[in-house]
Amino acid sequence: MAYTALYRKWRPQVFEDVVGQNHITQTVKNQIHSQRIGHAYLFCGTRGTGKTSTAKIFSRAVNCMNNQEGNPCNVCDICKGIMNGSIMDVVEIDAASNNGVDNIREIRDEVAYSPAKGKYKVYIVDEVHMLSTGAFNALLKTLEEPPSHVLFVLATTEPHKIPATILSRCQRFDFKRISTDDMIGRIKKIITDDGIRIDDRALRLVAGASDGSLRDALSILDQCMAFTGELIQYEDVASILGVVDHTFLFQMSQGIIEDNANKLMELIEQLIMEGRDVHHFIDDFIRHFRNLLMCKTLDKPENVLDMAPEGIARLKEHGTHFSQEKMIYCINVLSEAQATAKWAANPRIILEMALLKLSKARLDTSPEALMDRIAELEHKLMTGTIAIKTEPVPAKREPAKKQTPSVSPQKASVKKKVVPPNSEEVNKVIHLWPEIIAEVKKSGKLVLFGYLTDTRVEPANEGIGIIFKNAFATNRMMVAKSDNTQLLEEIIAKLSGTSVKIQCLLAREAGEKQQEAEEEDKLEQILRRKDEWGDRIEVYDE
Repeated sequence: MAYTALYRKWRPQVFEDVVGQNHITQTVKNQIHSQRIGHAYLFCGTRGTGKTSTAKIFSRAVNCMNNQEGNPCNVCDICKGIMNGSIMDVVEIDAASNNGVDNIREIRDEVAYSPAKGKYKVYIVDEVHMLSTGAFNALLKTLEEPPSHVLFVLATTEPHKIPATILSRCQRFDFKRISTDDMIGRIKKIITDDGIRIDDRALRLVAGASDGSLRDALSILDQCMAFTGELIQYEDVASILGVVDHTFLFQMSQGIIEDNANKLMELIEQLIMEGRDVHHFIDDFIRHFRNLLMCKTLDKPENVLDMAPEGIARLKEHGTHFSQEKMIYCINVLSEAQATAKWAANPRIILEMALLKLSKARLDTSPEALMDRIAELEHKLMTGTIAIKTEPVPAKREPAKKQTPSVSPQKASVKKKVVPPNSEEVNKVIHLWPEIIAEVKKSGKLVLFGYLTDTRVEPANEGIGIIFKNAFATNRMMVAKSDNTQLLEEIIAKLSGTSVKIQCLLAREAGEKQQEAEEEDKLEQILRRKDEWGDRIEVYDE
């Protein structure tokens, strides 16, 4: 006899078997029991939450000859005929492969015929969002006013793709993701009846990895049974799913707390050698920090986290070593790494760089990293966990006799001083400027010589100003470096015999300073006229 997959073998047969959707099953049961059945239903929700199973139970319940307060009896001829497919009053259509307008026209032509044996003819259209625009238009009129013996049940995982004209003609029911506890309860009943042995940690891992889909959980369980045989253990499930143990995640986050890059790189090497998937690990690590953040932020994290009490207690204890800002920063860095690693040829390198950022804060100079470092300092100050490193004071030594350094005549003559504008020294430097630039070239400083090309010099407040064109702001910045200005001052002292201070200015800056000087001269002239002419002139702004 052929083996039947667990999710098919244990498909719900009555509304009570549908896990975690009591708000829907109870409503539908009441409608059937009170004979207030709608003509069109829309079941929405993620995969594996019971949409199609509920639709099949509904199709039998409305036609059952011995209805059990809204539930099908599953023993009468009609229920059995619908289940084995011998009665054609229930039609299941896969809209993903039958999405054309002609397929819907066939339905429109068939609805005119009465059901063969049952009371209703039920059309179950799965993945209805895959229908084409023409198919939706063909369905519209029939869906709005079908014959009294026809019912439509539409199922979809993407209700936002369905036209509003279709939505408005259906009773909509949204299926929720199945909680971990509800899923564990259902799986325990299945493994008890099937004689499957699995430890509690492995069972919780199977339920957590299914992402709210009972069908996915049963498929994982099927795979684990084929892999292990009699007893399914946590390590076996982790190996099949490619996920890492929670202990490993705590070791990784502990390495970040300790700023131990060496430990983190060794753990990544261990991860790779065990054949774990880098993408899955990054996702698990992000979820780990999210759980830490929830435990640190919420008063009752157990209301949000589907975890055992001992796991939440461990997260709370571990979270005391992190500030909230640090957790958020870790999530941001790992999320960026996740997005980059998705398209990278070697995702391991992306992960390693992200971990180095987290363990060596000085390697990341982004504003977020700086804010994280400040928050970390505040956290350590509040908790009193700052460690101050002290180094032994070296023994005192007798001061060595000062020796007069030998200074070359050229450097000895360089004494920086403030030279008044328009003085003879400044005018001399301006006159010698072409020779000064040539001397820069002779000294081998060709890059500096290139920066000084197409410049001019003018008197400045404290010496001379090298004027650059407005478009050459980079040249100005490079020449203004201390080593370059020092070289220029030495060459100026050598050629002119005096020392002046150098300023690097853009043309617009020099123009603004010149304009300010001219305005000051005009004001002085006006004030002198006032003193000469007395009350005949008034100055309103001095």
